Amino acid sequence: MGHAALFVLFDKYSRRARLRPVLIMLLPPALPLVAGVQALPRGRWLWSLVLLSGLPLLADQLGRSRGKRIEARLFRSWGGKPTVQLLRWRGPTSRQRLEFLRTRIQDIVGASLPLPTEQEELADPQRADEIYDAAGLALRVRARGLPGAELVQEQNCEYGFRRNTFGLRPYALPTAVVALLAVLAWAFVEPDFLGRPSTPLLVVLVVMEALLVAFQAFLVRDRWVESAAWLYAERLLETSALSVPGALPAGPVPGTATP
Repeated sequence: MGHAALFVLFDKYSRRARLRPVLIMLLPPALPLVAGVQALPRGRWLWSLVLLSGLPLLADQLGRSRGKRIEARLFRSWGGKPTVQLLRWRGPTSRQRLEFLRTRIQDIVGASLPLPTEQEELADPQRADEIYDAAGLALRVRARGLPGAELVQEQNCEYGFRRNTFGLRPYALPTAVVALLAVLAWAFVEPDFLGRPSTPLLVVLVVMEALLVAFQAFLVRDRWVESAAWLYAERLLETSALSVPGALPAGPVPGTATP
């Protein structure tokens, strides 16, 4: 049982959006461990033991739970879900593009979920947002496996990765800092003490640990997550232009570039 087992146990979204943030969090302490302990067992039995212990499944759930825990707070700080904001009459979408999208989405959700008029939205913004959220859910369900909507799945994976990485940041950043300090401390011990690596390798480790600290400290922020969320929302709404599975868009979406 080798590393390929991860491709059997987990789908593409879980590997990219849930497992990867946890592995990035564990990378800082793993690097000096691998460099310092030259005789680490690398047999298939060790990998099989890791899989059978359920650690990958635990990592999958950890990555998801931390991300979902902060999602509601992020949406509030952004002024609502990006999909909801893009459907609001008072939102950032241009009038022509909004009318086109709303017409297409209304055809998809049907008469059972009438989208609010501009006057209805102004009269009851909260109820309007609830309807827009329900319409977004319908689009997400429709986009799963929809030919022509592959880019939506890519953006969903990227948003999930960034959200879950941000959710793990309170643990990942201190872990990276401690690992960097530990590697720096190695420079002041005897060459053979605690498996101290050679000086060139030690320099490489310091650079890599410093980059991981910088990644968590300066890049993993709410704005980093928000940019991916908006891209996902835009691609999701654009799937409304796919009238039937496998069909090309019924026409160019107003406000987008055409070839």
